Amino acid sequence: MNTHVHKFGGSCLSAIEDIDAVIERIRHSEGRAVVVVSAFNGITDRLIEQIDHRSTTSNSAFTASIELEHIERVPEIVSSPWAVRFADTLHHLSALLDSHAIESNVEVRADALACGERLSSLAIAAALDARGIPSIPAWSEETGIRLIGRGEDARIDANLTKELLDIPTGAVPVITGWYGVTKDGYALLGRGGSDLTATAVAAALDASMVTIWRDVEGVLALSPRWTLPARNLSNLSYTEAAELALFSEPMLHPSAVEPLREPGIPLYLRPLHSPEVDGTIIGPSIRLEVPRVRAVGCLPRLVPLSWSLSSALSLTECVSDAMSTLGRARIRVASIRAQPGRVRLLVSSRMAARAKRILSEKPNLPTPELGEPLSILCFVGEGIGNDATTLVRIEELAIESSIDLHFSEDEKRDHAIHATVPANQTETALQSLCAALDLLAQ
Repeated sequence: MNTHVHKFGGSCLSAIEDIDAVIERIRHSEGRAVVVVSAFNGITDRLIEQIDHRSTTSNSAFTASIELEHIERVPEIVSSPWAVRFADTLHHLSALLDSHAIESNVEVRADALACGERLSSLAIAAALDARGIPSIPAWSEETGIRLIGRGEDARIDANLTKELLDIPTGAVPVITGWYGVTKDGYALLGRGGSDLTATAVAAALDASMVTIWRDVEGVLALSPRWTLPARNLSNLSYTEAAELALFSEPMLHPSAVEPLREPGIPLYLRPLHSPEVDGTIIGPSIRLEVPRVRAVGCLPRLVPLSWSLSSALSLTECVSDAMSTLGRARIRVASIRAQPGRVRLLVSSRMAARAKRILSEKPNLPTPELGEPLSILCFVGEGIGNDATTLVRIEELAIESSIDLHFSEDEKRDHAIHATVPANQTETALQSLCAALDLLAQ
């Protein structure tokens, strides 16, 4: 029997009507259904707030409020076969929060954050079971999902996971996304990591397809955050999707397509509440006769932090030290350019001053200089990176619209063109370029 992996993110687990829709999508699934879930909407953010900012709310009271949120959305959990396990998980969460408050530990923190996915797995399994669909919670630590790394930026150990993966049969397994086990304990897959869990499980099971259910219709040629009426993309190649995901959060985890490439498993992104809509299918490359821009991604309002290096400083050590320092401070680096004698990092404008202060306190690093805010535009489409006509057209369109566009000097990609614009020109650039490239809906 063909296996169909369904992934439901937090935005699809917000209210009772969402849970009802999840049940119907599984009820009408073709083939054997395997479910991967994120934490309920808002739960992970609340856990991070409680762990990192030492709320005045006691851990026991906080845990009780988390329990209530799950019961409100899935009342069946209190009378389900997993009611005791649900209570035990809440007690475990409270104990982890107490432990971390006494002495911080990355594995304990990851274990605590993973409780959001565990509670979601129990609740969704209870909801399915109560509606006549036999189901069973399947936690990452039990099913053999193994990671490499620590903290929040681990990655799937694909070979070991495939070797160890043990999915319950005879009922719909509801697998916890986002986290897994390493040689040191628990670790997390980063933002959107449940997407990667779903595709890794699909590859290990040789599934026929993966569907990521969302609260929007497929993938748009421009992120909805810009409030422009962009076209819906009926299809993307694995390569186009991976590139666009880097510049269009929260579209998809950037590494989610990688487990699917070799086996050629199709990935569908579809709207939870409109099952009649096909959404977007992601699969192998389909070359067009004439390369064209199919989507534009954007990382807005970034600030360059740059510094010069004397001959006495190792470029590799300098970059590694700066990246690890910012990583510990939970400051994301959007781009890095390093060449002999010069380093430039791009961070969000709201983090720039803090990043400069933190790096300035490192005695082995020069004090970085802050540059003018800019935005990175990523034009995506198979073959456009090596097509001079496309490059010239984008450049001419920018000149016509008085946009100060500069193409990236980084290594060229066959499927993408990167450029920068001053931050204050971002919206104008996106509107005029997307319109001229026929990426907006009519």
